[in-house]
Amino acid sequence: METTALKGWIEGVSAKLPEKQWRRLAGGGLAGLIVITGGSVLLRKRSIEAYTTADVVSVYSPIQGVVKQQNLTAGEQFSAGEMLLDIQASRNDASKLASTTLKLRQTEAELNAVTQELQRYKQINVARLESEVDRAERTLQDLEAQQRRYASQANRYRDLVKTGAMDEDTLIGSETMATSLAQRVGNQRQDLENLRLELQSANAGINTLMDTPWRSARRMEIMEVELNRLASRRKELLDQRDQLQQEVAAAQKRSTFVYRPQFPGMILTSRTSVGDEVNDGNLLLTAVNCNKMRVEALFEASKLKDLRLGQDVRIEWPLSGRRSTGQIVSLRGEQSLSGLESIGAAKFRPAHADRSRVLIELNPNDLKAQQCRLGERVRVDL
Repeated sequence: METTALKGWIEGVSAKLPEKQWRRLAGGGLAGLIVITGGSVLLRKRSIEAYTTADVVSVYSPIQGVVKQQNLTAGEQFSAGEMLLDIQASRNDASKLASTTLKLRQTEAELNAVTQELQRYKQINVARLESEVDRAERTLQDLEAQQRRYASQANRYRDLVKTGAMDEDTLIGSETMATSLAQRVGNQRQDLENLRLELQSANAGINTLMDTPWRSARRMEIMEVELNRLASRRKELLDQRDQLQQEVAAAQKRSTFVYRPQFPGMILTSRTSVGDEVNDGNLLLTAVNCNKMRVEALFEASKLKDLRLGQDVRIEWPLSGRRSTGQIVSLRGEQSLSGLESIGAAKFRPAHADRSRVLIELNPNDLKAQQCRLGERVRVDL
């Protein structure tokens, strides 16, 4: 009915207007329609092409071994933390791990035995030093008593010599004895102080298991020689144990390799199967990081004059009809940046049209809705 009415209106207008005026009116309307349509096409900033892309992670084998387990194949998706691959080391690496572990256990056993023996000797040495300190204190007391007695005797003899009741030779003998005892008292005090310092150090060594060489102010005795030997051996065993622990840790890393990505994604390519032998450095698989998906669009460069980083753009998924927004994170020429000169300016190969690539970051909600579909064609409007 609407078409019939429109035809009737046109016939009525054409009947009322002369033929020339009618043609002018129809031509003007058609030209206006063409201008409006062309203007909208020219003004619209829509991408020439646009596809979803993402970061691709390449996984290489850090060990030589055999693939024991492989849960997914190319095209299958995985969750964050899911085990994708399990490789067990070759026989040589496993044998090296067992041998190094055995050496470590033997070293630790000897270290424990030496530590216990050293502790026992230290306790014996402390008891010996305590006994020597007691004996030295008693000796010092005896010498001090003798010194006082001879000093008092020398004073009496001086008085007797003055009165002529005693000859000077007897006085000289008494004074000589008093002087000798004074020197012995001084030496004994020094020996006692040294013994006390040794006892203090020995007591500290029991609590801290010191491995420093044993130093005595006196002549080295058998006990002290044995203490030094045990302390030196313990230090050697500690160094050996630390070295073996590092070797065991390195061997354990080479004994197995389990790949658990910390991101959700999809297997892009798989180069191995269960039972395959792999060498150190072999490419095992490539995976897409679905947390790093984005849109890469190609535009005519003339339409990007006012474009800026961080600007919001509209994205449409034709297959699903979804619409969303994203942010521009990168702008570059159509070709790759393989021709950088020393001045830092990029040289691109000539093209028939001046076009630019725009990298667009998706919203987090779109990452979930996208379900890691790569290469899907989309439309981007600026």
